[in-house]
Amino acid sequence: MEGAIFIVEDNPVINDLISWRLTELGFTVMGTAEDYQGALEKLEQYAPDKRPKLVLMDINLPGEKDGIMAAEDIQSRFSIPIVYISSVMDDPTIERAKLTKPRGFIVKPFTDNQLKATVEMALQK
Repeated sequence: MEGAIFIVEDNPVINDLISWRLTELGFTVMGTAEDYQGALEKLEQYAPDKRPKLVLMDINLPGEKDGIMAAEDIQSRFSIPIVYISSVMDDPTIERAKLTKPRGFIVKPFTDNQLKATVEMALQK
């Protein structure tokens, strides 16, 4: 289960791309969700010792709660670290994201090298 990752991304094409690239890079994608509610419901289904080791979180999610709010709740409820993966780079959003103490931030569009390096570093902490 080392390197098991959960992805929260509302765009199905990007979700599939991230899943495919992570798998090709040797990681295990345990599951995906498209929004805040789906992420919490799916993560709740894992036994504590079977949960993913990392969540890749898009910041812009549909609904009232964005990826930063989802990250806060995932960290507090499940103690799973977060790496943000987003095209949003404005200062207020970055400041909000920093408060959640993420293990990394990947800017879309990303390369395989950026994805691999960030995920590997996040899993080592």
